[in-house]
Amino acid sequence: MNPSAGRLYRKTAGPEVRYIYTENMNTMNRIIILCLLALTAAGAVRGQSRKALDTRITDVTVFLQGAQITHQADVTLKAGDNILIVPNLPLDMDPNSITVEGNAGFTLSSVRHQVNYLKDMTRNPRIKAISDSLEDAQFRAKELSALRSVQNQEKAFLEANRAIRGTTTLVPEDLEDMTDYYSRRFKQIEFKLLELGEQEKDVQLEIARLQNQLNALNAAAGQNPSEIVLAISAPKEVRANLRISFMAYSAGWYPVYDLRAEDISKPIEFSYRAKIHQSTGTDWSKINLTISTGNPSAGGQAPQLYPWYVSLYQPVSITELRAREKRDDVPSAVAAGVTMDQMTAANGMFDFTTVQANAVNMEFKIGVPFDVPSDNQDYDVTLQQDNFKADYRYVTIPKLDNDVFLRAQVTDWMQYALLPGESNIFFRGTFVAKGTIDPALANDTLALSLGRDRSIQVKREQIKDYCKTTAIGGKQRTTKAYEITVTNTKKQSISLDILDQIPISQHGEVEVEVEEISGGTYDPATGKITWKTTIEPGQTVAFQLRFSAKYPKKKLVSNL
Repeated sequence: MNPSAGRLYRKTAGPEVRYIYTENMNTMNRIIILCLLALTAAGAVRGQSRKALDTRITDVTVFLQGAQITHQADVTLKAGDNILIVPNLPLDMDPNSITVEGNAGFTLSSVRHQVNYLKDMTRNPRIKAISDSLEDAQFRAKELSALRSVQNQEKAFLEANRAIRGTTTLVPEDLEDMTDYYSRRFKQIEFKLLELGEQEKDVQLEIARLQNQLNALNAAAGQNPSEIVLAISAPKEVRANLRISFMAYSAGWYPVYDLRAEDISKPIEFSYRAKIHQSTGTDWSKINLTISTGNPSAGGQAPQLYPWYVSLYQPVSITELRAREKRDDVPSAVAAGVTMDQMTAANGMFDFTTVQANAVNMEFKIGVPFDVPSDNQDYDVTLQQDNFKADYRYVTIPKLDNDVFLRAQVTDWMQYALLPGESNIFFRGTFVAKGTIDPALANDTLALSLGRDRSIQVKREQIKDYCKTTAIGGKQRTTKAYEITVTNTKKQSISLDILDQIPISQHGEVEVEVEEISGGTYDPATGKITWKTTIEPGQTVAFQLRFSAKYPKKKLVSNL
């Protein structure tokens, strides 16, 4: 055997002889080894009956990544040893996750997973049905093309023979009849060609749709199926009811939310939906479906809690950072004045930091039998529907956008085990926008954006009388002033947050002074100014923002 083609090992386990081989083998070696596998398997059973089970999928629990699939089978066991095969299972199933349950009266001797290299999962009933439909659609397209060709040929024939030749003299009645015939027949042909064109367009769309479906299904084709081999012994003939479960990773789901608000005085209608997909090679038909927010692929090992170190932070200047590159023999952090203890603490915080989006696992059991084809397409299932009691507030940032946005503050959201996902927002029955829900950023309040409301008018204008630059000794002062006006044209009062900002100096020679904010709240750390106000129907309110920046003469201040 060619050394580069892999190696064949003989392993004996009790009465069973198995051959194990590596994957780096050429075609001839693979054929030889497959034959050896078949021969040794036949020799291992020595008279035991081998029976392929006719199983049905009864229960599926879909996780964010992966699914636990349960097959059920009823089989009559003969007295003595029985070898049962569970065929056509997903190639990506996890052999370590296999569990087998059954009634009393027999003994399960062994459970073994194998890949059937002699069988190809190139066809399942859904692929055959779509292939047949595609062939029918393609045949209809050929028929329509042939009919179009016949109509065009008749049209060309009529056009070629429309001219009157020869010495025959036609009476007016004959000429009128001939003209009527040509006119009527040309009209019929043109109408038929239009009809055939529309039919061809529909057939081509149908062909494209079926071809796309077939391509998606064939993505899993050409794979060899997994099998589970069960060795069972029974003291006498007995009827066995078996349940075989395992994990497969060619399935999963992700959340989508629908948020509907009819009025700011009413709760938000909340719909929590799952988009399920699977490409295991077998359609799930009339199954008991469970959706889980867990993720088995994350592993089951409990984490360890390490000491939490803190230390003083010493910022490093750009000059010091450049100097690090010149000290080849000294670690850069030490050269910049950072101690080894500080380096250890920083590395420890990085290595053992864990980000958790949601620590709650919840299962949603769907109360009706459910179908999920094996086509890797998304299928909707509603998990929860409820109403959120919300505190509605409007917010506007006229420096960036003159529109007003409606927000809903929700406090009782934690009971729903929400996951990060996309949301569809509807207000008064109209689709407003798409948003996102990220519970990891919500803390105790979940903020939901419900889109723009243009019935509240906002303007932000400069106050020219204040906007000027003056000289004071060796410095100059630039003053900026703005007026923000808001008009509520709605029929009810609104609660509105208005946001603006004061610039923050990043240079010691630039001094920024707040002169007027009309009662707003000022945060010196961020420069943010917030006005919280209630505006009655038809009312207009105004706020002023005025600040100045003082800096040396003959110098410019950027971004002022």
